Amino acid sequence: MKEQNSRIKLLINLSILAAILINLLLVRELFSNAISLFMNAFIAILLPFSIALFISYLVAPVFKLLERRIKLKNRLINTGIVYAGVTILLIVFFRFAGTLIYQQAVAFIENDWPRVIAYFDDVFSEESSFRSIYDWLRTYVRIGESEQITLDLMAIFQSLTTIVLTIVLVPVFLFFILNDRARIYENLVGLVPKKYRDHAIELSTRANKVIESYFNGRFITMFVMAIFFTIVLFILGFRERSILFGFMLGFFDIVPYVGPFIAIILPVLFSLTEQDTLLFGEYAPFVILGANIVGQVIQNNIAQPLIMGKETKIHPLLILSAFVFFAYLFGIVGLILAIPITGTIKSTVLYFKELHQDKLKLEEDQIKKIREETST
Repeated sequence: MKEQNSRIKLLINLSILAAILINLLLVRELFSNAISLFMNAFIAILLPFSIALFISYLVAPVFKLLERRIKLKNRLINTGIVYAGVTILLIVFFRFAGTLIYQQAVAFIENDWPRVIAYFDDVFSEESSFRSIYDWLRTYVRIGESEQITLDLMAIFQSLTTIVLTIVLVPVFLFFILNDRARIYENLVGLVPKKYRDHAIELSTRANKVIESYFNGRFITMFVMAIFFTIVLFILGFRERSILFGFMLGFFDIVPYVGPFIAIILPVLFSLTEQDTLLFGEYAPFVILGANIVGQVIQNNIAQPLIMGKETKIHPLLILSAFVFFAYLFGIVGLILAIPITGTIKSTVLYFKELHQDKLKLEEDQIKKIREETST
C-alpha cells in the first residue's frame, strides 16, 4: 500500500511538472515577440546596472577605509569622494592608455592584419587540400576589410539607444548603489517574512562576500595578467604591439578559462608574420602559447584561491556550463555575471547543507557503493 501511494505521488508530481513545461511552451509560442521585447528591455537595464555594480565592488575597500580608518561617517561625502576618484581615474585611463591602445588597434588592422592574410594565403595555396576550409573561414573572419553593408536603421537606432542608456545610467546607478546601499539592503530584507529574516541576512551576507571577493579578485588578476603579458610580449620582441595584446589578454581574463585562449589568437597570428624579428624565431608562437598556459595554471591554482578565497572556487565544468547557460539568457552580461551568480547559488546550497547536515550526510556504505559504481 505504501509503495502504491509513493508511485501515485510520483505520477502526480511528474504530471504537474509536465503541465508546467507545456504551459511555458504555450506562453513562449503565443507571446514570443512580447517576451523578446521584454528580455531586450531587461538586458538594456541590466547592462549598465551590472557595470555600476562591478565598479561599486571595486571601490568598496575605499569606502571601508574612509569609514573605519579616516572616520568619515557621512555617506554622501564618502560617495562624493569615491565618485570623483573613479571619474578622474577613468578620464586619465581613456586619455592616455585608452588612446594608446586604440592607436595600436588601428595600426594592427591597417598594417599587420593584411600581412596575416597574405601569410595564410601563401600557406593555403590553391593546391592545398585545406583551401576550401580556409576560404570558408575567410567568409566569417573579416577585420578591417571593406565590404558592402546593408543599413538596418532600426537596429542602428536600438544599438545607439543601448549605448546612450548605458553611458547615462551607469553613473546614476553607481551613485545610488554607493550612497543608498544600506537602505536598499534593509528594504529588501524587510520584504522577507520575519521567521525567514535571519536566513535571508545570513544568505545575503555570504552572497555579498562571494560577489565582492570575485569582482575585486577578478580585477586584480586582470590587471596582473595584462602587466605580465605586456612584459612577456615586449621581451619576445612585439615592441609597441605588446601593449595592445597585453591589454587584450588582461581584459579577456574576465571570462576565465575561455577568454585568455580567445585573446591569444591574435598575438599568435601576428607572431607568424614576424618570425625574423621575434625572440625564438619560428618557435615564438609556441612560446606564447606556453606562457599563456603557464599564466593560467598559476592564476587558477595559486593566485585565484589566495585572492578570491574558497567561496569562488568552482569546478571548471560547472563554470563552463554556467557560461553557456547565462550567456544564452543575457549575452555578454551573462558571461560577466555567470561566476558571481553560480558562486552565490553554491554558497546558498552550502548554507542549507549546514542547516540539515545530519539529514544530507551520506552514510559510509552509500559512499562505498557510489565509488564502486563509478569506478567500473
